[in-house]
Amino acid sequence: MKAVVIDDERTIRNVLKKVLTKEKIDTITLDSGTNALKVIQKEKPDIVFLDISLKDSNGLDILKEIVKLEESPYIVMISGHNEYNYLIEAMKLGAYDYIPKPFDINRIRAVVDEIKKSLDTQLNPIDFNLDIVGKSPAMKEVFKLVGRVADAKEPVLLQGESGVGKEVIAKLIHRYSNRANKPFIAINCAAIPDTLIESELFGYEKGSFTGADRSKKGKFLEADGGTIFLDEISEMSFEAQGKLLRILQENEVLPIGASSPKKINVRVISATNKDLLKLVEEGKFREDLFYRLSVFEIYIPPLRERKEDIPDLIKFFTKQALSEYNLKKGGFTPEAVDVLTEYEFSGNIRELKNIVFKMISLYRERPISPEMLPENIIKDNIYVPSSWEEGLKAEIQNMLKNNKKNIYIKTIEKVENMLIKEALSHTNGNISEAAKYLGIHRNTIHRKIEELNIIVKEN
Repeated sequence: MKAVVIDDERTIRNVLKKVLTKEKIDTITLDSGTNALKVIQKEKPDIVFLDISLKDSNGLDILKEIVKLEESPYIVMISGHNEYNYLIEAMKLGAYDYIPKPFDINRIRAVVDEIKKSLDTQLNPIDFNLDIVGKSPAMKEVFKLVGRVADAKEPVLLQGESGVGKEVIAKLIHRYSNRANKPFIAINCAAIPDTLIESELFGYEKGSFTGADRSKKGKFLEADGGTIFLDEISEMSFEAQGKLLRILQENEVLPIGASSPKKINVRVISATNKDLLKLVEEGKFREDLFYRLSVFEIYIPPLRERKEDIPDLIKFFTKQALSEYNLKKGGFTPEAVDVLTEYEFSGNIRELKNIVFKMISLYRERPISPEMLPENIIKDNIYVPSSWEEGLKAEIQNMLKNNKKNIYIKTIEKVENMLIKEALSHTNGNISEAAKYLGIHRNTIHRKIEELNIIVKEN
């Protein structure tokens, strides 16, 4: 990895270079912003630490130019300004993070660690030029049925819970049918008032009612030669159901006010999240229409029955979200994906997509770890150690699982850092008293403070 530090304070440059070098990051330092963009274009660093108030330049102006680069690095703004307006402006312009001075060395290390994780997630790009994601046995059965019914003329009824992707499957059937180059028209029956559904579906002639100052084709005529998708078919009024039945039987549509019907060639795919047979028994849905619509039936399983598809769906929606928000990097850590995979999505794919977009929108290019997920998702998945030994053991296991290097040294440094900082905090920065609590010589604490870049705050 490579980093560029741009700051006109020599102490800041030296400290950052020392910290980054320990993290095995090649570091170039600049004391002004004059040639900063040229250096970044030449060196192509992974990270840039940029002071917001340089003597010769405005850090925000440099930030604007860096984010325009085709391969822009992660940019961490460092500043003596604590005002929220600077922070908001920097993040809005595309900064990865904003760290005020005097900064905590551990905060710098944490940001670097986050960026390393984010860079690691980009090493395995996946092609997502797909219409739908699903490798589970349950979805393979769905795809088999899609292939079997694609070229048939008869109607298809898609059944499944809300949010499972019924419209996506309808589009897939159309795409693989011999009607693929003809229109695909989707209608949400629940979204159209009963008084308008006939005019929307069947059209009307000019002057057929007050306000009809011109003719309207209607969705069935618009879909002629192609496919019409009637979502939430159970919400269609009983009267409109009768007219739909006539279309299916006669292959013709009679617009409101027309004197004669018009022949059409439309493949009907309908969908519902309700039990149509039960509605038939209750007299709320026409039995004859049900049998006309359900010549072929495809059941789309809920997400909880195909959890093995969740990781690929997360990646699929992440790519969409990054494109939507014009971001070049970002995504979920493997641990966050594991948590999401165990979650019971009552809203199915629609809920998962909403969560992915919300997280990417909120955290932008930052790698999204489990603790960043919505509270309702993580509350049943958070591991709470029974003791500090169990917590340390879990952390070591996690580092081993993720193939981390130099685990011994890093763990010892973290523990030493925590011990010394807590002891100094307890003694209000009194090094001699802290040494007594820890049972070590004060010269040892002095050495460790320097080695670990601990900032001593005396009260």
